[in-house]
Amino acid sequence: MNPHTLHHVDDPDTSRTAAINLSGTATEKVMHVLVDMLAEHGPMTPAELEHRYFQNRERWGWPVVAFYSIHRRVSQMKKHVGCLIAVGRRDGAQLLNLADNPTQAHLDISDYMRKDAA
Repeated sequence: MNPHTLHHVDDPDTSRTAAINLSGTATEKVMHVLVDMLAEHGPMTPAELEHRYFQNRERWGWPVVAFYSIHRRVSQMKKHVGCLIAVGRRDGAQLLNLADNPTQAHLDISDYMRKDAA
């Protein structure tokens, strides 16, 4: 994966920096963090996941990502990995939870990332 192709020419410097820092390994780590958050706190909207991620990122040493990256990872986990499902709505936004147990979600993410890297 070429991190320099993950941003647009007109993106601000912070987006370019985040794209360069968001290697496949960082992307996978973010997905695993999101699984852990849902396992611990239950269903959340993408905005709630994003808020919790940025609130705790420095404390736990999670990867630096652009503000919209969490929403993208959530979408990817739902549509492509299949480890998230919609379980309702809250404040007009889709409420998401794990499709299976956390262990299976972690395995699904690792498998997906291995296939994506190939």
